Amino acid sequence: MNITVGEIFERFGPSGVIDRVDGPERSVSGFAGTDRYSAKDMVFVDELSLVEGLIASPPGAVLTNEDLAQKLVGPNAPALLVSANPRLAFTLIRQVYDDYDPRATEWPRIHPSAVIHESVTVHEDAVIGPGVVIGRDVQLGQRVVIQANSVIEHDVVIGDDTIIHARVFVGRGCKIGARVRLKPGCVIGADGFGFVRDDEKRFNRIPQKGIVVIEDDVMISANSTIDRATFSETRISRGCKIDALCHIGHNVFLDEDCLLVAQTGIAGSTRFGKRVLASGQTGVIDHRTVTDDVVLVHRAGVSEDITKPGIYASGPAQPFLEYTRNIAVFRKLSEMRKRLIHLEREIKRLLGNTAD
Repeated sequence: MNITVGEIFERFGPSGVIDRVDGPERSVSGFAGTDRYSAKDMVFVDELSLVEGLIASPPGAVLTNEDLAQKLVGPNAPALLVSANPRLAFTLIRQVYDDYDPRATEWPRIHPSAVIHESVTVHEDAVIGPGVVIGRDVQLGQRVVIQANSVIEHDVVIGDDTIIHARVFVGRGCKIGARVRLKPGCVIGADGFGFVRDDEKRFNRIPQKGIVVIEDDVMISANSTIDRATFSETRISRGCKIDALCHIGHNVFLDEDCLLVAQTGIAGSTRFGKRVLASGQTGVIDHRTVTDDVVLVHRAGVSEDITKPGIYASGPAQPFLEYTRNIAVFRKLSEMRKRLIHLEREIKRLLGNTAD
């Protein structure tokens, strides 16, 4: 890669991602962090403590905010790109110039070991890797990538520009939107975990005939599982991001732009509102509702509906301020116990003296 700062601004300036450029026109050949870079790299900085090092040994270009840009001037200054949100700008620029290309494969575009049902139309811009299996009446969008040993069962729909990484399973009838990324080992549309006990306490499987719907711009990370619905659909709405090793039960609904961190588990028929953030090891029991703009932290355990936006923690989940106060008290329980015992003894002594 060899691109000038001016060319980057020409591409990203009109959208407002970059506000302006300053300093010498420079070409950059790579992107790097502030801990290790070359004189041809672009770095981004949004902390004052990092500026001094960039002045002493400047990279080719720096992406920063307006305040820090004023400190990166002088005869040896790098080229500057100024943004109100340099972290976001750096991310968007790297998506264009410095991202992994899943279409760059060492195999033929359609690997000869792939098994594709005759009813499936494979567009000339698709990439199908070794050992892929695609079932009857699957609909593939434009520029779809399906990597090695993934299985797409019959009647699945996959939207444009979706990337399915290695060893992904997409079950019968599920619908995957555009620009979705399913990371290695995802299981989309396995049967939901539904059983009924009989008089002898034996478990009888409930048929799971619904589907999973994943809307546009969703990412689901490695080894996460999303169960199909019992009758209708499990739905992951537009823009949701799901980390590795998460489990979403049957009939769950996630509204737009939710984010789930690793080892989060959501039981069946639960509904999340928009922009719910669940930190690692969050647990939600079945048939619960969590409203918009809720943040679940510190291994939150949701056993009741959450109807007000805010930060909730621990289990059972409680408002974060209440949780921190309770934790502060909990840490002093031993001391409080000693004081209580002392007070009880004093009361007994005083009562004994009164009786005398």
